[in-house]
Amino acid sequence: MTKSDPNTGGSVVTYIFELGLIGDPETCKNFIKESGTYTHGCNEPKTIRFEWYLSADETSATLLELFEDSDGAKLRVENLLASSLVGRFQELFEIKSFTVLGPVKEDLNDIVSQFGAEIRKYAAGFYRL
Repeated sequence: MTKSDPNTGGSVVTYIFELGLIGDPETCKNFIKESGTYTHGCNEPKTIRFEWYLSADETSATLLELFEDSDGAKLRVENLLASSLVGRFQELFEIKSFTVLGPVKEDLNDIVSQFGAEIRKYAAGFYRL
């Protein structure tokens, strides 16, 4: 298990997408499963988590992505943008909010800012992975 000392931060970067479903719920659920399979198959050794969560009424979703560092988070975005998934994602979901947590390098900042990301810097706490 990897863990940090209290209040020292670390290199982990997290994406939190809050999404509204604008497509048919069954089509969206199929896409969610397909995106998980696709992302699992990508060569992204620094991707720790890629998890979708649906509201009970299936009108909203949360996508949680966790990476070892800013470079790993950037690779995930680059792979998404190079895939056929990005267009379908935009047809099926409305981004309500996109929050990026952690130490983001300038090159990643430039990319995620194009998607309206709110970047939040570490304040305090610890992690255990």
